[in-house]
Amino acid sequence: MRETPGREESEPGVEAPCAAACHAQRILQTLNAYRRSGTLTDPLLAPAYFLEKVEADELLQACGDCRPLLLEARACFILGREASALRARPRRFMDLAEVIVVIGGCDRKGLLKLPFADAYHPESQRWTPLPSLPGYTRSEFASCALRNDIYVSGGHINSRDVWMFSSHLHTWIKVASMHKGRWRHRMVALQGQLFAVGGFDGLRRLRSVERYDPFSNTWAATAPLPEAVSSAAVAPCAGQLYVIGGAGQDGVNTDKVQCFDPKEDQWSLRSPAPFLQRCLEAVSLEDTIYVVGGLMSKIFTYDPGTDVWGEAAELPGPVESCGVTVCDGKVHILGGRDEHGESTNSVFTFDPSSGQVEAQPALQRCTSSHGCVTIVQSLSR
Repeated sequence: MRETPGREESEPGVEAPCAAACHAQRILQTLNAYRRSGTLTDPLLAPAYFLEKVEADELLQACGDCRPLLLEARACFILGREASALRARPRRFMDLAEVIVVIGGCDRKGLLKLPFADAYHPESQRWTPLPSLPGYTRSEFASCALRNDIYVSGGHINSRDVWMFSSHLHTWIKVASMHKGRWRHRMVALQGQLFAVGGFDGLRRLRSVERYDPFSNTWAATAPLPEAVSSAAVAPCAGQLYVIGGAGQDGVNTDKVQCFDPKEDQWSLRSPAPFLQRCLEAVSLEDTIYVVGGLMSKIFTYDPGTDVWGEAAELPGPVESCGVTVCDGKVHILGGRDEHGESTNSVFTFDPSSGQVEAQPALQRCTSSHGCVTIVQSLSR
């Protein structure tokens, strides 16, 4: 991005508000012109430049049209990929692009724990190997992305370990361990922090929820789940966290939807899901939660704003313990176990704008219970 033009001295007799408005209008026109040409993606600016030069500009702050752009860019810096506005995606001819990262998992028969980590660029259909997670040949761990880094936590059996893949350094770094070892849990990013939710410790399902602060590299307990669950679907949406279904303390599947408000540190129950399943996965896109897995063929939707469930589309067959992530505005469903209990290499995309499910090129190997996240990566790497 070009630097903000220097301020001009107000001419005699010209009111300051007019000068401010003209200056802000010029900057806004520049932002929009670069955005239309594809050479500017303001949420991907260097944070220091944004904070020191752009956001601190008093004339830009006074411009009502500029403020939404500034707020959106700030949200991207604070929340990372959680701020998923369309304009935050890299332009086609930029060196950066969204890629899907598949981490570990189980082989076709579920006997071997896979050590691989690979990045997939959907547009070019190209796979790129990433460094394997050190000593992490385990399954039923949790993974998510925060600020374009990948975090992996827990896993079979009862691990407390947490690793971060730094996309900048291109290496895995061990960070602070969780207080409670767990697997079959879920981990999501919400308001710039990570939340490890529920799971199993080998004896019982867990109500425990832990919050990780990447700045202090510490975990802290938050309000526990109203009902202990493992293998539930968990997704952040509209500033809150939703835990859907899963296996309860007695091993029986539940249809409960448990909602966490991080500001109040409180849980509440929402409308139950139209299914009783475990081994579910969920993602949020444009204020809607999409749920797949549980050996179901349907893709279900949940609207937190209206507390209403719906059906979005039908998959070719039932699947569970699959990988699900959002990339290029579509829901990607990768691998998982079929109705015969075997891992698959099938990949499908669901486009909310058209309502269509399309088959995609297969994974490099059959896998289930794997990690699956989306980050932005340089294609020349």
